[in-house]
Amino acid sequence: MSGNDEQSGTHRRVVILGLDGATWTVLEPWIERGAMPNLAGWLRTAARGVLRSVEPPVTSAAWTSMSTGARPGRHGVFDHRWYDPAGGRMRVNHSRRVRVETLWETIHRHGGISISLNLPGTYPAPAVRGLIVSGMDAPHLEGALSGCPPEFAQALKTECPDYSLKVIWKRPPQSLDELRARAEETRKLFRARAEGGLLADRFRPDWSALMVQFQNLDPFQHRVWRHLNVDETGLDDPALNQAAGSVLTALDEAVGLLLELAERRGAAVAMVSDHGFGPCLGRIAVNAILRDAGIIRFPGAGRRAVQRLARPVDLARLWLAKRRDPQARAASFDTSIPAQYPFDWNRTLGFAPHQDTAAMIYLNTSARKVAGVTQSPLNTPRQIDQALADITGALSAARHPETGASLFPVIRSIAEVYNLDPSAEGFPDLVALPDPNYWVRSKLGGDDLAWVRPDPNLPGTHRMEGIVALGGFGLDPSERLEANLIDVAPTLLTYLNLPLPSTIEGRSLVKPPAATSRTVVRTDPPREGMIPPPHRVEPTSPSFDHSDDDQALIEQRLRDLGYLD
Repeated sequence: MSGNDEQSGTHRRVVILGLDGATWTVLEPWIERGAMPNLAGWLRTAARGVLRSVEPPVTSAAWTSMSTGARPGRHGVFDHRWYDPAGGRMRVNHSRRVRVETLWETIHRHGGISISLNLPGTYPAPAVRGLIVSGMDAPHLEGALSGCPPEFAQALKTECPDYSLKVIWKRPPQSLDELRARAEETRKLFRARAEGGLLADRFRPDWSALMVQFQNLDPFQHRVWRHLNVDETGLDDPALNQAAGSVLTALDEAVGLLLELAERRGAAVAMVSDHGFGPCLGRIAVNAILRDAGIIRFPGAGRRAVQRLARPVDLARLWLAKRRDPQARAASFDTSIPAQYPFDWNRTLGFAPHQDTAAMIYLNTSARKVAGVTQSPLNTPRQIDQALADITGALSAARHPETGASLFPVIRSIAEVYNLDPSAEGFPDLVALPDPNYWVRSKLGGDDLAWVRPDPNLPGTHRMEGIVALGGFGLDPSERLEANLIDVAPTLLTYLNLPLPSTIEGRSLVKPPAATSRTVVRTDPPREGMIPPPHRVEPTSPSFDHSDDDQALIEQRLRDLGYLD
């Protein structure tokens, strides 16, 4: 690999600490309270600042942007799931659907070694030198380890028995005892993550980049935000506050192990989050807004009768499928788009089949009509443009019934932002970002009239403003960084003295080593003698897809995290 420091002759390395959902709003108060001494000491030597996430600021899209240096419209991942109109279903995203080269693949192509533990968007693991242990998008731990050598997989399970993909924070704690118990589980899991990184270092000591991602910080903040007591929504209860703070102390202890590893290996350290966090005041029912604007239509009595009569046909399809494959799941039929959204699809112009940090709206065009629908209402460019205008107008006009605040202050046309045809790419037509204090809800029943509802199960939600801190990169610790999430990959590659793939949209926050004249943008094709990247699969015809069983397991995890209705 050509990532050596040409002045000192030493091999450049970087440790990446991925703190999912970390925000200075939480870290700074708890550092001041003395709960995070390792982080406090390291930050005195690092340049730090705000790291602005991508739109939408959802975990899967954001971490993919971190590892590719590209926005969702370029790398292809907008959410945990994607809408497959041909199959009439929502499907879980996976690494083979990422359309551009990742940080790990670039390092591989130049002969380097990468270690990544628990990063979302890495299942199935890319075929790169090193060790990739997939994250929350793997169906189970065996799947997460499937890209690793068997001896490492066995060692991780033996030496780090608390390492798992378990979601600990499925609801707000109902008592102090429950909060303390969940905090202890989280402490064990955080430590297992760090110890997994130390184990990986033992197996592949000649790494260039080593990343450990701490996922459970995100659901912890979703469920326990008020107990952190960092804003006006906080609960001032010393016992509960202390129990919540013990999770941050546990994170600090795990991070401390990796900071020690970085010091031993002479590595720089990058600490980043995929998004920030803040209070959540409720959920916005986007499809209710579209229904009231006449965008979504429900069938009349006659059509509802037809839908009821169609149920035996679905059961017959399931019986036949089970005859062909005894492992076929009934869930794959129950979760079809027509089953979840019994609209009048011949008249519905658009809808939002998935959600969380944003409403992702798809037009019901002839190019992507719902499976089984005989006729789509949008067939001409003029009809499509009018539908986009009507939907944008309806969402722009939607106001909170009590405060009058705009429910969707930012609405992006994907065609305009990325200069492409969303239906041809499998992307949503519109991404509507809600008021930052709210989450989005897509589930809709015929009698569900409210646009905004409180959600006591979700006191915290994502924000665009995450964190970045860089130590050992040659930056002045007094410098305050203002960066975008897509700047992380080019910064790491520049520090490692590697050319940037031409697909990167971000900018490096550091300068290349002074002794090199390397250009920062790669020319295609790669130079002669360069190791070719792993084979990339076109997302329109992936060679991999989740089985129904694996999809069900991943969707249950997403449900536990609060990402599915």
